[in-house]
Amino acid sequence: MLNFFRRRFSRLCLFLSLIVMALLFGCKPAKVTPIIFRVMTFNIHHGEGVDGKVDLDRIANVILEANADAVALQEVDRNTRRTGGVDMIKELGKRTNMHFAFGSNLDFQGGEYGTAILSKHPIQSFENHALKQVRDGEPRGVLQAVLDVGQGQILFVSTHLDHTKDQAERLFSQSQFDDLFAKYKDLPAIFCGDFNDTPDSELYKRMSEKWVDSWSLAGKGDGFTMTSSMPSRRIDYVWVSDKKNFTMRWVDVPMTKASDHLPLIAEMEMKPVPHPMGSEQLALLIIVLTFLSAIPIGLGITIFKANQSSKSI
Repeated sequence: MLNFFRRRFSRLCLFLSLIVMALLFGCKPAKVTPIIFRVMTFNIHHGEGVDGKVDLDRIANVILEANADAVALQEVDRNTRRTGGVDMIKELGKRTNMHFAFGSNLDFQGGEYGTAILSKHPIQSFENHALKQVRDGEPRGVLQAVLDVGQGQILFVSTHLDHTKDQAERLFSQSQFDDLFAKYKDLPAIFCGDFNDTPDSELYKRMSEKWVDSWSLAGKGDGFTMTSSMPSRRIDYVWVSDKKNFTMRWVDVPMTKASDHLPLIAEMEMKPVPHPMGSEQLALLIIVLTFLSAIPIGLGITIFKANQSSKSI
């Protein structure tokens, strides 16, 4: 009888080991394949075009024509008097049928002013970081959003740096980026915005040490984005975190009079990071493993008692 229990115990342990291995294998992140991903960065000048008119429909049409998966916007008003108390990013989200996030950098005219993000894909989380400043001036920030792109996750970011001739403020802002991105070091990142500096600047040199300029990989021509009426400077950028996860397909600057800036569009082949195990999956795994571990313990106690009984006999 005791040998019977021992044989059953050995078989059960083998069976449970196979179940645990299957569970652990099933909880491994799924293998991801590269996807085509199109992004856009656009300083919308609070919706005001070169004709002096605020026209959100015109801005929305530029975004829709680009057919971007994610859009970084700068100079976005929210409920300010100068733009009629309109929540611009909410309205643009409706007009484009995209998810949105807003980062307020300044209280302005009864509302807020800052940067924003639109995304065809769900925004899992977002946070806006106020940048420290060298001197008093317009507050600046970095809006970071984790996007769920189906197979996995990416980090998509929008910023708008200081516009003055003195580069000190922009360089000080750049010196803070490493700390801001450290939390997301495992995610491939796309960093967009109006950096208010040209490719011959010290800011560009320092950015290029950690980031890859999409225009330098696939752009044709000068890539000027400022001003829209007479383009003469390249100050708007789409940076990617590395060449391993990103392969640039094309980059373009379409013409429009919807803002004083021109938008910049980049299409890339991108490999997202697989989704981490969710809290619900982890809890279920713990419950199942706890239950399975109780079975051999119970059976072991039974064998022990049976062994003691046989000895007493």
